[in-house]
Amino acid sequence: MSDMADFATAMANPTDLSEAAQVKAGAPLTGDMGDEHKRFAVTISTLLENGSIDVAKPETFLNQSVYDALDQEWKGKTDMAIMNISTLLSHIFAFYKSKQTPDACPQLATMIEQLWEMKQRIESKADVFKF
Repeated sequence: MSDMADFATAMANPTDLSEAAQVKAGAPLTGDMGDEHKRFAVTISTLLENGSIDVAKPETFLNQSVYDALDQEWKGKTDMAIMNISTLLSHIFAFYKSKQTPDACPQLATMIEQLWEMKQRIESKADVFKF
């Protein structure tokens, strides 16, 4: 049987996982992340805790003078991205601050990298964000 047939068979006949197995499957992987990721998590945490940025007010993420100098096309792109950035920032912060998850792990590193990618698309034009 081919790998695809095995996969199709497995999907057609799912097995039930015990509650303990489900909890284990949903637990963050152990591991570490790079120093740059760790520094960024601390920076974001600090900015959110001291009120410099607020996920409920995404406009607080902006270097306002840089944003104001953007042309309409890039303001529009920034406005479109900022809501997704806000959501991802709130997830990163909650994950980082939670006592149920490690401060450094592959899942957190992946979320940070997704945020960097979104941010870099906009900042290829101008350094519009405070972080």
